[in-house]
Amino acid sequence: MGHAPTNPIKGCVVIFDDEPNMGRILVKTLGLEGFQAQAFINPVEGLEALGKLQPDVLLTDMRMPQMSGQQVLQRMRVEWPDVPVLVLTGYGTVEGAVESMQAGAFNYITQPFEPGNLIAQINRAIEHRRMLQENARLSEHLGEAHAPREIVGDSPGLARVRDMITRAAPTDSSVLITGRSGVGKELVARAIHDQSRRSHGRFVAINCPSIPPSLIESEMFGHERGAFTGADRSKMGLIELADHGTLFLDEVAALPGEMQVKLLRVLQEREIQRVGGLKQIPVDIRIIAATNPDLTQEMTAGHFREDLYYRLNVIRIEIPPLADRVDDIEPLTKHFMTRIGRRMMRPEIALTPAAMEALKSYNWPGNIRELENVLERAVVLSRGPLIDVSDLTLDLRQGAEAPAEARPEAARRWPIDYRQARDHFDREYLLNLVDLAGGNITRAAQLSGISRRNLYEKLEKVGLANDLIKKRE
Repeated sequence: MGHAPTNPIKGCVVIFDDEPNMGRILVKTLGLEGFQAQAFINPVEGLEALGKLQPDVLLTDMRMPQMSGQQVLQRMRVEWPDVPVLVLTGYGTVEGAVESMQAGAFNYITQPFEPGNLIAQINRAIEHRRMLQENARLSEHLGEAHAPREIVGDSPGLARVRDMITRAAPTDSSVLITGRSGVGKELVARAIHDQSRRSHGRFVAINCPSIPPSLIESEMFGHERGAFTGADRSKMGLIELADHGTLFLDEVAALPGEMQVKLLRVLQEREIQRVGGLKQIPVDIRIIAATNPDLTQEMTAGHFREDLYYRLNVIRIEIPPLADRVDDIEPLTKHFMTRIGRRMMRPEIALTPAAMEALKSYNWPGNIRELENVLERAVVLSRGPLIDVSDLTLDLRQGAEAPAEARPEAARRWPIDYRQARDHFDREYLLNLVDLAGGNITRAAQLSGISRRNLYEKLEKVGLANDLIKKRE
């Protein structure tokens, strides 16, 4: 006899109620409806556990001895603004309901409650949160979450890139942007879009390696309701979202073979078909692709389709590494320092001439992205208005080709491999950032300019998230 299929968890609900019996009733009621629920008698303890539980909805009583419902709402609005709060009130007064809504509650539920009404309210709150998350996801792809960024520098290499942008922008031809990681390929792609006739349309960026192979078709082409388990509604894909605009495929070499075939069809036929769909949807898009690996070598190795390569490589723009653009280091540094200083409310901070010379003498294997990270770390860790050589990353002061024995012991502790060194830097930076924020993740996110969710993901990636949760417990 086969086992009955397990119903998926509908969402996580955390409950604050100082009456133990009420907490047990709510946990049981929600559990029977397929929710994961956990109740706390003490809301102070409950708030500390939210980082670990990652709730979809918070259900809180208004009158509790340790902390009032109003205080809970205030804390949630600052620390967990994306989690909707439903307020339980035994009084049902209009004044109390209005007051809680003004304080940021999603809605209120009077006691004694009807189970059907409770479940409906929770479902609405979860749907509202998921809609906000979807909007945030689309905003990230559309670049709405970031201010426009200019191409900074006056080197001959960058002048050639600017000239190619000017030539490519008025056309609808596909563009292939090549260059090492961190040189600013997406920045060039955005400049082409902004100067094109499609500038009124969307610029949709897809980071190909970041999407799991099992999800990439649905993300790019969208799906119809019922196309697979969990597809409870139709969803527009990112290619369709870019209609009348520009589709930017970052690190296109990472596309799986099957997706390369489907992308080739999009380029040829200018139409897509959603997963589980039957109709062809026309799309009017311009494709700009970017790659760090050499696609000709990827073709030789059988990892990239030759016909797709020639479709993408109509106009080619190669961005030189920062090591070949020493003239750009000073204007880039001033640009980043202004932006970082403004974001961290330290507009007066600047580099000493010696620190600037140290930046110019470094090889920059991580290019512009590494320069920005090094400057941000220096601003975070510095205590005075001036950043000197000693405030910069230790290996920054050494020639890139210097033998290991010629470098100081502290510098030799950094890995030589760039990816390992970057991970090492990320971990040190996050440790110092959280320490500077007194362990408060929200404050750390504000200082760094990273969203709270993205900061938590970065902490998880370097293995720090669990340690922080344990400290808070």
